[in-house]
Formats: sequence, C-alpha cells, structure tokens
Amino acid sequence: MSRRLAMVELFGHREPRLLVTGQTISMFGDGVANVALTLLVLDTTHSVSKLAWFATARMVPLVALLLVGGAIVDRHARRTLLLISDLARAALTGGLVVLLVTGSLRFWHLLVFGVLFGTFDAIFTPAMSAMTPEIVPEHLLGAMNAVRPLSSNVVGNMIGPAVGGLVTAWSATAAISIDAATFLLSAGALALMHPTPTPVRSAATSMIHEIKEGVGYVRATIWIWTTLLAVTLSNALLFVPTFVLVPFMLRHNFHASKFTVGLFFAASGLAGGIGALVSGSSAIPRRRIRAMFTAWTAASAVMLVFGVVTRSWEVFIVPLVTTPGILYGNVIWESMLQAVVPRELLGRVSSVDWFVSLGLAPVGLVIAGYASSLIGVRTYFVIAAIVATAPGLFILASRRINAIDAGR
Repeated sequence: MSRRLAMVELFGHREPRLLVTGQTISMFGDGVANVALTLLVLDTTHSVSKLAWFATARMVPLVALLLVGGAIVDRHARRTLLLISDLARAALTGGLVVLLVTGSLRFWHLLVFGVLFGTFDAIFTPAMSAMTPEIVPEHLLGAMNAVRPLSSNVVGNMIGPAVGGLVTAWSATAAISIDAATFLLSAGALALMHPTPTPVRSAATSMIHEIKEGVGYVRATIWIWTTLLAVTLSNALLFVPTFVLVPFMLRHNFHASKFTVGLFFAASGLAGGIGALVSGSSAIPRRRIRAMFTAWTAASAVMLVFGVVTRSWEVFIVPLVTTPGILYGNVIWESMLQAVVPRELLGRVSSVDWFVSLGLAPVGLVIAGYASSLIGVRTYFVIAAIVATAPGLFILASRRINAIDAGR
C-alpha cells in the first residue's frame, strides 16, 4: 500500500509537482510535433534515408555534447539550465513555424533545426537527472522516476501523437505551433519553482578534468559500464531506428493513413504509461541488474515480430510488449544511479550514461535507413533484434556484474 501511495505522496511536494506539471505539458507538445515532423519529412522527400538523416541531425549534437553538458550541469544551478533550454527550444520551434507559414521551409532547414535542438537537449537531459534528487526525498525517487515516464508515455507518446496525427492531417504548421507554446508553458512552471543551489565543487578545476572524473567513475564501476555498452547496441540498431522505420513501413508497405501513424505512437505511449504505472507502484527488486535486463532483453526479442507482420494492425502488437519492458528497466536504472552515485558526480555520470547509451544511435539511424532500403524493413528488424538480444543474455548470466546486488 505504501508503494502505491508513493506517487500520491510525491504530488504533496511543491517542487516535484511543478516540475512534473510543466514537463507533462511540454511532452504533449513534443508528441504532437514528433508526428508532424515525421510526416512532414516523409511527405516532402518520400525517402526513409532522409527521414533517418533528419533524426540523426538531432541526435548527433545531443550525443557529441552530452559530456560537456554534464560538466556544465555540475557547475551551475540545474533549474536555471532547464529554464534556458526550454526557452531556446521554444524559439527554435517558433522559427520553424515562421518558415512554414512563409513557404520558405527546405530540407536543410530541418537539418539545422535538428542540430540546434539537439544541442539544448544535451544540457536538458543531464540537468533533469541531476536535479531530481535535489527536489525529491530519497524514498520517493522511484516514484518520481516512474511518474516522469508515465506522463511522458500517456501524454507525450499517446495523447500527443494521436492529436498530432489529427492536427497534422489538417495543418503541420498548427501542430508544430502547439509544441512551441508548450515549451513556453513548461518554462513558466520552472520559473515558479524555488531556485536550486549551485553544486558545491571541492576545487577550481577545468571542465576537461571534471569530465574525466565522471568518465573515470563509470569506468571503475563494472555494473555501469557493462550496462551502457549493452544498451548502446540495442538503442543504435533497434529501439531508436524503430521510430523511423515503423512510420515508413506503415505508410509505404501498408499504405496506412497519417492518423494510423499517430496511433502507432499513441499505442507505444499507452503501453509505456501502463509500464510506468506498474513500475512506480512496485518496490525496486532485490536483484536490480537481473530484473532490469530480463525486461530489456525480452523487449529486444519481441522486435522479431516486425519481421513477420503482414497487416498494419499487427504492427501495434510490438509496442504493447516492448515499451513497458523498456520503461520498467529504465526506472530501476535511474533509481540505482541516483541512490548509488555521489551527488556531486551525478550530472557527469548521467551525461556519460546518455552519451554512451546514445553514442552509436546517429550511426545506427543511418545504417538502418540504408540497410532497410536494400534488404527491406522486415529483414532488418530480424537481424537487429537477434544482435541486440545477445548482450543482455550475457549480463544476466554474469555473477561479477550482478555482484552489486549480492548483499541486498
């Protein structure tokens, strides 16, 4: 009962309540815009490889600048950095709306937009992870790490995309305008929060030295670096390309409507919301590594279904299984980092986490785009699912990696 009430107790605290509210609004806008941008690229280029390049343009700066972003996060107040990031992304999205209204938008504009957007994502992502234990009591960290993906999936990946599919069928400009407005509302919620402290630094050191400290901590901690290596492979080959390849499959293999593409994102969000709700209502398991990789490995294996689908509705089966598994593993992972990693290193370790986890994703997107155009989307998914499942099986069997849980 206490675990089920943890989410309710969380909203009794002012700062988490404001943060979750603002982020939920922003995630709705992201869900609308993700469908709009995906369909905009497909409708104007009719190319899965160009859609992959657009996704890569956003991913590359996010990955390349994450380590710098983590060092910045451990030098400055985290709330201030989140506020700057939201305002900058509102301005970028608003600029995209202006180009659409004036009829000036070109594919290279979308690439530039993706690069700049990803740059501010590189600050936002570690800042969010590092600020969480500053505003949330330790016994509620699991609930917070479940509430965020719960709102992300229900609002950002279910309601947002469903609305995005409908609005985009009428006007892509209107859909992207919604995203710009939600960034401003999110910034307003952050502005209402109390300022967070500037992280305490033991000595005046260079940013490079601080980045090395974060990397060194990860390298010295076997359960962290082995997990990151396994995750980067599955993200690069499987999970990240899914949101490029599946819309292409639906539109070009099954001739599905734009609304159906939105429903696919919505189905993923619904399944993820259920997974996050269950995760937030469950105690963190004693064998955290094994529970985490059981969920992630099963999620990878289920992707084999994409290799045999023959109708558009069958595509929807996969996210109903994979998304809850991914979310359950993620809640365990984030809670482990926030509970074990020293507070003054958390921003940098979080940035290393994201850097390695997504490090090969830009390359994976390009490979997935070209490979699927040569061998077909179905064949690509079969090969990628088999490759991504192998590391998880190894970690499940490794006593040394699971030693972190031996005394629990």
